[in-house]
Amino acid sequence: MSTNQPNPGLPPYPNQSAYQGQSAYASQPAPDMPPLPGQTANASQGQYTNQAPYTTQTPGPAPQPYAPAYQGHPQYQPAPVQSSGTTDLGGWIVTLILSAIPIVGFILLICWAAGMGGEQHQDRRNWALAQIIIGVAAAIITIIIIAATGFSFSQILNES
Repeated sequence: MSTNQPNPGLPPYPNQSAYQGQSAYASQPAPDMPPLPGQTANASQGQYTNQAPYTTQTPGPAPQPYAPAYQGHPQYQPAPVQSSGTTDLGGWIVTLILSAIPIVGFILLICWAAGMGGEQHQDRRNWALAQIIIGVAAAIITIIIIAATGFSFSQILNES
């Protein structure tokens, strides 16, 4: 490490040997800077005429752009439709005939509703679920009507 240099991280001054006994920076004049708005010009300005003005300095990194403004909720995008096979006309005819058989038809409806037709027959699965729901609702309504009718007939028979 050199003893001539007061701070090893800074470059040496050209006339450093003349300033050995004092700080090298204390006797240097202020750099040429334009006055701030509202200030008067400094008397020491103009001493460094070979300096490049501060406007020709190389620019630093470009400023980062602001985040985009909030645009609200994103538009609704429907889920992509999975390609699944559909039952053709012959398949529907066989399905209707098999489901019309009294006990076998009910068992097949349960099997198709549980998904035993495979992934390619999602339309048959949905149809079987709808048939079971409508069948259960019709059975409940029928039981209610029979019970109400039977109760009213028993009242008529008891009065006579």
